[in-house]
Amino acid sequence: MNQTQPECQNLTISVDTLLQLLHQEPSLRLSQDTTTVQASLRKAISPKFEIVFAGAFSAGKSMLINALLERELLYSAEGHATGTECRIEYAEPNAERVVLTFLSLAEIHTQAVALCQYLGVELTNQVSLNQPDVIAVLRKGAETIIQLEGGETKSDRAKQAKALIFLLDGFEANKEYIHASKNNTYSMEQLKFNNLKEAASYARRGRNSAVLKRIEYYCYHSLLQDGNILIDLPGIDAPVKKDAELSYEKIADEETSAVVCVLKPASEGEMTTEETEMLEKIRDNAGIRDRVFYVFNRIDDTWYNTQLRRRLDDLINTQFRDNTRTYKTSALLGFYGSQIKQTSLGDRFGLDSVFAASVTPDSDSEEETPQFVYAFNNYCSNSRKLPSQFRISVNSYETPNQNYLRILSEWGNDLIN
Repeated sequence: MNQTQPECQNLTISVDTLLQLLHQEPSLRLSQDTTTVQASLRKAISPKFEIVFAGAFSAGKSMLINALLERELLYSAEGHATGTECRIEYAEPNAERVVLTFLSLAEIHTQAVALCQYLGVELTNQVSLNQPDVIAVLRKGAETIIQLEGGETKSDRAKQAKALIFLLDGFEANKEYIHASKNNTYSMEQLKFNNLKEAASYARRGRNSAVLKRIEYYCYHSLLQDGNILIDLPGIDAPVKKDAELSYEKIADEETSAVVCVLKPASEGEMTTEETEMLEKIRDNAGIRDRVFYVFNRIDDTWYNTQLRRRLDDLINTQFRDNTRTYKTSALLGFYGSQIKQTSLGDRFGLDSVFAASVTPDSDSEEETPQFVYAFNNYCSNSRKLPSQFRISVNSYETPNQNYLRILSEWGNDLIN
């Protein structure tokens, strides 16, 4: 073999030769299914490598992708944000762009009906969302549910009610782009955005994201440069059945090169019914199971909850005992850790920039504490997670924000890294 040539140089010829030999042997010809081999070959020689992120709502798929790319591209929030498929491909720095495809009015109505059925709010297929009084009644019903549940993140029902509000608001705000039955597609220039940051910011807002069917991002990052395409899908438990089916279809698609299953047990303590069904489907499909990676997100929830940590370890040891492709991570810490690398004491390590919207109180009361700051302080207070050179204290007499500022002032980028 010529050592200057890559080993895969003649991969197609080699595989075709082996398959021809197999077909020449009568005892093997009918007993061996070669379709999976051929599918694997196509993926191996393809210039594109599609990596699908799949999982239930609130598992953290979008936040994990944001963390990998170290920039806030995808909408990430509690509850069913959208039924949107997001594709992220490589582009040179001066060619970054976004292409947005909107849901049709018929699809929006279908999603609204599904959400209303779940919430017990009356909406039939005969009622039109173009009637302002209909939207007002539905929004009021959703707001009442959120109030009764104690807040928009306090229960699944409250999260679904918030998703309905996003859908209604998104329809009203984007009527000019929404067709009755077709999916309209616009470039970011057509929508009068000057750059990817502006377009991504628009698509990331909950109400806009709720009425988008597909978002195609073309952005500059070394992770994408070799042909990797990251695909974020609707949750496998999406309220609209066809949105959930889209995820399963993409997972099973022979053109999908790898699947990253983002799972919730680190924060929930056990698998959801939908997660269990997804894993069973994957394990029953030989063409899928060898290209799947399992990511247990929100691992930081287990650092200060012994019972939760034991339940997660037991789950992994029993259901994933023979799998070497399992990973534990915190997308929240990973993403915001990448963002505060660009901050300093001058903007209070992001409290006055990255986290400004979540820090400023609604009244004259004491400033709020971002979720990341709580997670950061918990990380620092858990000595098992820190390298030995760090000697960090989290003081009870200081507020969480004060602890955060003092710790970063003392340890800086070494700790962030």
